Amino acid sequence: MSERPNYWQRMRTSRMSRRSLLRASGRAGVGAAGLALVGCGDDDDDDDQLAAQQTTRQQQDQPAAQQATEQQQQATAAEQQAQQAEQQDAPADDQQQQTQTVAQTSNIVRGGTLRFSTPAATHDYFDPHRGVFGPTQFWMGLYMNYLIRWRNKERGLMEPDIASLPEVPDDTTYIFSVDQGARFWNQFPTEGGRMVTAEDIRYNAQRQIDSVDADGVQDTSFLSASKYQQTDSIEVVDEATIKFTTAEADATYLGVHLGPFSWITSPEAVEEFGNRWRDEQTNVELSSGTGAYIPELYDPDIGINLNANPDYWKQGDDGGPLPYLDRIEFTNLLDATTVDAAYRGKGIDIGGFPLSSLQVEGILADFPNHQSFDVPFGFTIQIRYNFNAEWEGEDGLGNPWADRRLAYAFHVATDRYQLIDSVYLGSAKISAIAQAPWFNQAWTVPPDELATWPGYRPDRDADIKMARDLMSAAGVEPGSRTFYWITPDVWEQTYPGITETVKAMYEQALDVELSMDIQPYTVILQRLLEGTHPGQTPAWTNPPQDLDPTGEWNITHVAGGSSNFSQYNYPPAEEMILGMKSELDIEKRMETASELLRIFLGVHPDHGVEGMTGQPSVMNAISPQVEWPYVNNSPDVYQFAHASHRYDDSWLDTGHPDYPA
Repeated sequence: MSERPNYWQRMRTSRMSRRSLLRASGRAGVGAAGLALVGCGDDDDDDDQLAAQQTTRQQQDQPAAQQATEQQQQATAAEQQAQQAEQQDAPADDQQQQTQTVAQTSNIVRGGTLRFSTPAATHDYFDPHRGVFGPTQFWMGLYMNYLIRWRNKERGLMEPDIASLPEVPDDTTYIFSVDQGARFWNQFPTEGGRMVTAEDIRYNAQRQIDSVDADGVQDTSFLSASKYQQTDSIEVVDEATIKFTTAEADATYLGVHLGPFSWITSPEAVEEFGNRWRDEQTNVELSSGTGAYIPELYDPDIGINLNANPDYWKQGDDGGPLPYLDRIEFTNLLDATTVDAAYRGKGIDIGGFPLSSLQVEGILADFPNHQSFDVPFGFTIQIRYNFNAEWEGEDGLGNPWADRRLAYAFHVATDRYQLIDSVYLGSAKISAIAQAPWFNQAWTVPPDELATWPGYRPDRDADIKMARDLMSAAGVEPGSRTFYWITPDVWEQTYPGITETVKAMYEQALDVELSMDIQPYTVILQRLLEGTHPGQTPAWTNPPQDLDPTGEWNITHVAGGSSNFSQYNYPPAEEMILGMKSELDIEKRMETASELLRIFLGVHPDHGVEGMTGQPSVMNAISPQVEWPYVNNSPDVYQFAHASHRYDDSWLDTGHPDYPA
C-alpha cells in the first residue's frame, strides 16, 4: 500500500525555532506570516548566520519579492533556512518526495482536463466581494487573482500576485507595485484584455469600504467590509503604484489583502453588472477577472467548468505561459460512495471531500501506485447562536439564546466524540473555535487542556449534569419550551440521518424538544444577515483566512463587525480584541488570544458564561486526498484552506498509461 505523506510529516520539514520566528516576524505587522509553526521547533544558535545566507538566496531566486519589507524578507528567509536545516534530518521518504517533485517539474506536459467533484449547489454569489460559501471561493481561487496571495499559509509564506509584496516604510504605510503584465480577460466587459492599473486596485478596495449596492443602499453582504474600513487613506501614486495607509499601527492589515474578498475584478464589471451580481446567483457569465482560468458554465445540478485563459501573463517553469492545463471541470457529487465510484472509474482525477480515510485506504489497497495526502480539513464543524436580544424568537417568546446560560448548556451538552465517530468515522479532533482550530498550534488551546473543558471532556455524565443545571438556572424546565434550530441541507445530504442523530443527542441530554428545519445555505445566510437566525446544529463554517485570529475576531466578535453574525457583544472581550489589532508584539497578541479563548468557551474564572462565543466549535476532520498517478501538483495545494490558486501550475502527464483516452 502506498505510504501517505501526512500533515505532521510535512510540518516536520517546515519547522523553525520559536525564538528565530518571533525575532524575524515580530515587527512586520503581517498577521500570521512566519508564525504558523511557533512552538513546533527548538531554539537554535545559528539562526542569524543561516538567515543571512538565505536572504541572499531569496534575492537571487525571487526578484519579484525584493520590494517587500526588510522584516518580511527576514521572515521568509528565516523560514527557508529552517526548511534547509530540517531537510538535512528529514526522513528518507520526505527527501525522496522532494526529489520526485523536482524531477516532475522538469518533465512538464501541457494540455488535458483536470476533474474534481464539488457540492455545486452550495453556492451564493459570483461577485468576488460577496461570495462567501466554501465551494464558490474554491472556484474563484482558480479564476481570480488576489492583490498578493499566500504561497503556503501553513508556513506563513506570501508571494506576489497582481502586485508585488509591499514596501512598508513605516508601521502605517503599505506601497504595492502592480505587475506590468497583469491584464483582465479578453471578454465582455473588458474586450481586448486591458492592463490592470493602480486605479483598478483602488476601485476594488473602495467598493468594499463603501459596501453599498448598485443603488447606493448599504449592503451587509460585503462580509469583509470591516477589514477594508481599517484603511485610513488610499493614494494612486501613478498608474502602477498604489499606497494604503492606516490611522495607526495595525497587526492585521496586510491580511486584508491576502484572503478571499481581496480578489480583483474590473470596474467595468461592477458598473455593468450592478445588482445582477447579487440577484442572478447562478449566472457565471457575470464574471470579470484576471485569473489563469475563465469560467464557462455553471449549473448547480451539473457542476462548473473553466477553460484556460489564453492570455494569462504569468510564466511557468517551462518558460511558457501558465496554466499548463487546457481545462478544469467540477462535477456535482455529494455522496462519499458516489465520489469513491467516480474516482475509481476515472470520472474524476482527484478524490477528496467527503471521502473518508477508510475509503481512501480501500482505494490505495486496489491502486497502490496512487498518491494520497492527509491534511487538516479547514471547514470547522461549529454550533451557531444568535444573541440578538431584540429578536422575538421563532415562537414569539423571545430569543432563548439571549440568555447565555441556555447557549452554554447546549454547548456543554454537545457530544463531540459521538459526532467525530458519526461524521468522520473517528478521523477528526476536537477544536476550540473556527478561527483557532486544533491544527493551528501557534494560536489555539493545547488539546490536552481543551479536553478538560466542559463540552470537550470525555466525562459525558459530568457534562450532562452541568448542562441541566444551566437550563434550570435559566428557568427552563423540562418540556416547557421547544428549541428551533436550522440544519444546512448539504450537511444532511452528505451525512444522511445526521439531523436526527443531533436532535436525539440534545433531547436526551437536556430533556427538551427540538424542532429541526433543513434549509439551504442561501436561506441560512439571509437569516444571519437579518439577525433572525434561530440557531444552527453542528455543521461547517468557512476556514480561517489567517492563522493569526486577530483580524477575523475583529469582524466576528466586535459589535458592528461585518461578519458578526451571532450579534456577539461582550465589552471586556471586544476591548481585548481591539487591543490585539494595534499590538505588533506577536507574543503579547498570543497571550491575549489565549485568554480570549477561555472567555469564548466559558472557562475564564473572571467572566463565566457571559462572554461565550456565538460559534463554539466541535471538531475539524483529518481529510485525505487521493490522486491518479498522472496528476502533478505543487505541494502547496495540500493546505487546509483557500489554496485553489496554487493549482495554476498543476499539470497532467497525458502520456501516462493510466490517463483516460
